[in-house]
Amino acid sequence: MASGTPTQVAPTLGYDAIQDLVRAIPFRPRLSRFIFLRHGETEGNRKGVYQFPETPLNTAGEAQAAEAASILALASISRVVASPMMRAWRTAAVVTDGRDITPEPDAALQERIYIGLFGTPVGTLDWRVDPPACESLETFVHRTGNGLSRWLAREDDPEGDLLLVSHGGVLLVLAALTGVDLHTELRRNATPILFQRASGGWEATAAG
Repeated sequence: MASGTPTQVAPTLGYDAIQDLVRAIPFRPRLSRFIFLRHGETEGNRKGVYQFPETPLNTAGEAQAAEAASILALASISRVVASPMMRAWRTAAVVTDGRDITPEPDAALQERIYIGLFGTPVGTLDWRVDPPACESLETFVHRTGNGLSRWLAREDDPEGDLLLVSHGGVLLVLAALTGVDLHTELRRNATPILFQRASGGWEATAAG
């Protein structure tokens, strides 16, 4: 996305558990396409620590958000929904700057909440592990999966696409719901992803 060394994307250990859990979520999307954008880089991303909700974008993250805004400048976007965590909310604000669109907050799109681990090193992240005093994987997938399903159950807007601004963990739940295989480049910070219905399912490609 932005210039400089990109933040490393963590391996998806335990992704099979996410796939198992989304099977219990009613998923009846009516949108034929939409855009997903992970937030820009933070110091928490760079250092590899569990992040507080109020963690802001760092300088690289601000540049990444601006670059995402440039990529999406010609995209027809009619609605923007964002996680209220500061890093996602700021990314949405940068992308909508100069547009006649006000981002809408949705707490269902927040990242998995690791309250008991905030500020500590992530190390090897296994999504199947439920650390003490943290949101369980089942709760996280139920929350985010139902939130995503609710937004995707909307009808296509003839005036433009829905843009969801959220987090890496939420992107994994979305990938499991839609059955797409996300390669590493699409999972990097502030990379706009276009999801479109294809014959027999969904496909995800870099937007712009």
